[in-house]
Amino acid sequence: MTSLKLDDVYIGKTIKSLVELLLEFYIFPKTAQEMKASLLEKLSEGDYDKIENGFDLAEKITEDLQRLSNDKHLIFTFHESILPLKQYDLINDESLLLRLKLNNYGFERVERLPGNIGYMVINEFAYPEHAGKTAAHAMSFIADTDGLIIDLRKNYGGSSLMSAFIASYLLDGSPPVLLNDIYWRQYDMTQSIWSLPYVPGERFGAIKPVYILTSSNTGSCAEEFAYSLQAIQRVKVIGEKTAGKANAGSVHRVNDHFQAFIPNAYPINPITKGNWNGIGVIPDIEYPQSKSMVKAYQLLLEQLLEHLSSEPMEPERQFLIAEIEEILNND
Repeated sequence: MTSLKLDDVYIGKTIKSLVELLLEFYIFPKTAQEMKASLLEKLSEGDYDKIENGFDLAEKITEDLQRLSNDKHLIFTFHESILPLKQYDLINDESLLLRLKLNNYGFERVERLPGNIGYMVINEFAYPEHAGKTAAHAMSFIADTDGLIIDLRKNYGGSSLMSAFIASYLLDGSPPVLLNDIYWRQYDMTQSIWSLPYVPGERFGAIKPVYILTSSNTGSCAEEFAYSLQAIQRVKVIGEKTAGKANAGSVHRVNDHFQAFIPNAYPINPITKGNWNGIGVIPDIEYPQSKSMVKAYQLLLEQLLEHLSSEPMEPERQFLIAEIEEILNND
């Protein structure tokens, strides 16, 4: 339970402050007006009067906002301790940097599986200025594998720039590929996200097969990564439909104990002309997320075996055929 006791006056001031922030920053001004009208109507009708603690109020208002906007990134939160007047630096905050370091900048696991298949678990797309070196080492490690599985089942998102950085290893350097556009209301401008003509280390390349594993928890920038590469037919997505959180934004302080994450930008994919907001990334192969790793591995091995068996190859690769056949026969 929270020690802060709410009353009608405090709740009213909180909601009115939130409304002003929505009008100023929310990406769709018309929707912001609709949310304002609905929140103030609910306030006048006493819908929030009986709520006694901040956590319950934040949960109820978040539900109301998301129902009106169909935007799962629009979140209202309560904090027991008094919030700082100045928002911390999202890139260079010391506690953030320590957390990233202790979590290996989101790269939980990188390995070569039998059959020369690469497997990579990425749980966060950290900013490339911090995670770029780790990402380059990870991508170089699996560069010579014949197929790749990128596991995003526990990835909640992060930086679009890191998404593009990793995607660049799965493409050729030239010509660069337009992966995504992002429209920013605050600047009234569209930012284009391209693959990089140069990356440190070794590329996996644009030819060899890649599977991306998703779950219902895969969110935000992790969805952007899967969606963008799926749209250009570079990858196959296997698993579950993702969370459907597309719009980018930032945190705004409402008062001493409440803050809101308010989206102020939305992506526009250059191929589909849309995005995954409220829809999620639809897998090419729908499969229970708990079993998708095994399925993707099997499919890659079968694909690689077919390729090796149908084309002339170096004698040294005969051992790989035998290894793959043994794995598949034992399944």
